[in-house]
Amino acid sequence: MQTNDAAANRVVISLRHLVTRFRWQILATWLLVVAEAGLMLMFPLVMGTAIDGLLQQMYYGLYLLGVVGFCTVLIGTVRRFYDTRLYSRIYSSAAEQIVEQQRDRNADVSVVSARTGMATELVEFLENSFPVMVDCVIGLAGALIMIWLLHAKVLVGCLAATGIVAVIYASTQQTTYSLNKGANDENEKRVDVLSNGTTHAVSAHFQRVMRWNIRLSDLETVNFSLSWLAMIAVLLFAVVATIESGAATQGKVLSILMYVFGYIESVIAMPLFYQQFVRLQEISHRLALQN
Repeated sequence: MQTNDAAANRVVISLRHLVTRFRWQILATWLLVVAEAGLMLMFPLVMGTAIDGLLQQMYYGLYLLGVVGFCTVLIGTVRRFYDTRLYSRIYSSAAEQIVEQQRDRNADVSVVSARTGMATELVEFLENSFPVMVDCVIGLAGALIMIWLLHAKVLVGCLAATGIVAVIYASTQQTTYSLNKGANDENEKRVDVLSNGTTHAVSAHFQRVMRWNIRLSDLETVNFSLSWLAMIAVLLFAVVATIESGAATQGKVLSILMYVFGYIESVIAMPLFYQQFVRLQEISHRLALQN
């Protein structure tokens, strides 16, 4: 029994560990996420078909739009009921294991408390952020494919903007990691400060926390703003290129622009998940520490 406990205490609580341990349960919810995202991807095309059909007094596209909408709601509802129960169990298991590990390593209560809270971020990422990230990945890839099929010239502009955004966030990866490390270092001191610190020490602690949060927020704001400038340029280009082509029907124009909007939404969201993933890497490394 002691051997099993020792082996358990050598396990690093990380995204990979949680996904591997609960792989079949998580796979089920991922399949539902993919199905939901695939249906969402169909909306602009089906809506454009419905509009063109209604202009000719044909209702097939409208019926199809209703079916796609109903199936999307049904799958999304089932997934959310399932997710709530699955990830509650995963968090309970992970938190218990972290507490045991940190106690065996004689970690301070302040550190144990902070790291248990950090485990919440790992589970919340799987429950809340990951489905949205999958939706964004499928939406981004699907939108680019549909844009290519509907108007190849617009695709070139989208790919160029994607490259610009990738460079912006890749160049700040190390800074993001370092800022998260500093913020987490400070958070691990909270229980000790609140328990034993003077009023001045408590105030200084929260001021340091605030400064770390401000620096992280400022970095995110700069990256976000630069990315949006690239997206605005793509949107303007898409509008001009689509209208000037002259070959598109009203429904097709709407479909193209909706796919461009979907592309923009995905590109803007993906770097935020990337930043969150960098933070979780720092947390996973921290949970593996021996003190």
